[in-house]
Amino acid sequence: MNSKKSGIFSLLFCVLMLFGSIPSGANSAQTRWQGVTSTGTIVTEQDCPIVVEKEQLTFEINEFPQTYYSDTESFLSYSGKVTADYTFYNPSDLSVSATLVFPFGTAPDYMNIYDSENGGCIYGADTAKYRITVNEKEIQPIIRHTWTSGSFSLERDLPRIHDTYVNDPFFTPDLTVTKYTYKISGISNEYSAATAAFCRGKDDFKTKILLQNQSGMNASDSYIQLHLWAENEQEVNVYFFGEAPSHDIGWRIYENGTCEREIGGSVSFVSSETIDFKTFALQSYNSMLGISETDWYNAMVEDLKQSEKNSYGILSCSDKNFDISSRLMRWYQYDIALEPKEKITNTVTAPIYPSINRDYDPPVYGYQYLLSPAKTWADFGELEIVINTPYFITESNTDGFAKSENGYKLTLDGLPDGELEFTLSSSENPSKPFNIYFPIEIIIVCAVFAVLLTGGIVVFVLLRKRKKKSR
Repeated sequence: MNSKKSGIFSLLFCVLMLFGSIPSGANSAQTRWQGVTSTGTIVTEQDCPIVVEKEQLTFEINEFPQTYYSDTESFLSYSGKVTADYTFYNPSDLSVSATLVFPFGTAPDYMNIYDSENGGCIYGADTAKYRITVNEKEIQPIIRHTWTSGSFSLERDLPRIHDTYVNDPFFTPDLTVTKYTYKISGISNEYSAATAAFCRGKDDFKTKILLQNQSGMNASDSYIQLHLWAENEQEVNVYFFGEAPSHDIGWRIYENGTCEREIGGSVSFVSSETIDFKTFALQSYNSMLGISETDWYNAMVEDLKQSEKNSYGILSCSDKNFDISSRLMRWYQYDIALEPKEKITNTVTAPIYPSINRDYDPPVYGYQYLLSPAKTWADFGELEIVINTPYFITESNTDGFAKSENGYKLTLDGLPDGELEFTLSSSENPSKPFNIYFPIEIIIVCAVFAVLLTGGIVVFVLLRKRKKKSR
């Protein structure tokens, strides 16, 4: 959700307000509500009038996920889910329609299954088990995807939903991307940490650079040096976004990553290829994953923008093969409509995947449900939280959970501060093995002391022997 690939997944349900209340760059189609008067006039106001009279969250956690699934069938049999039941009311004299989204997190690590019999990766197959209803009538949501850093922020993540390619000032679909391919050779086997590097000026704002498999970067007042570990016969790809220089970019071979002493070896030009940015962004796109081409493209733009180092135009990608599927947050998107003074019930069911902490015996499983974004509603009434489970709550950031016949229950008058977080375990008091941890600084000091002590003992013994001989 990398250490950031957490199994803690964000769940929330929020109405999308008038586009003026969302940071610039958000696509208004995703941040819109409309009110229509009896004369058919569309009214846009500062706040959507819909209120939440009541919300009931029901967690059904009768099993914990495994850390690994060998096939699709066993993974899809996992039954953990959360259901949000909302009672919406429109107190205004307007007929109101709104676009709603429900983010339910990234795909968990234990969903990483390749099913050759069913056509490959099963990413997204779990959503077919769940549904959304309005007044008990099922409606079909759209599954949307946005790039995520692992944590969730409504103000940051919501504007990343776009119906069309994001309107970025630099990354446009027809931006020229030039790929240079090189081959490394002639490095002596004695250099196990050999490094290939080249430089570009800090003031080169017309071009952004991506060195595939980049291992490091050095900077001076006037230039940036990019480098990677070098091996003979290794092919190296460098992508230039915008104006491309000559393929002779001044490669040098160094004995290690400090790039201080040059050694023998060469980096020879092999080939070049010119494509547009859309082709680059979609090179690892797989329609079988159930991700729209538009969402993938926009996520790739965000991934590259987030990687840019110090605004010097140095880019990287979160995956060396440009497969960003593990960095995508999933959303349900759908529409509702309420007549003046109308009340409706809306039910959303989604999978819930906990984090797994195996440091404890038995393991502890962490769950999170984001509550704070619901404050964007005009008003919010009662919140009832039900956790149906045979397991024990070991920790919770919200006080007041009471044992019930089927698990736990809590009723709140409105929204609490913060988010809902709790952990479950098959034991009421899971134990954590005692581990002694020594900071690296202490280890280094002890090692130096041991070396000095050993050296002192050796010197002492030699001096005693020499003294005895002199007698």
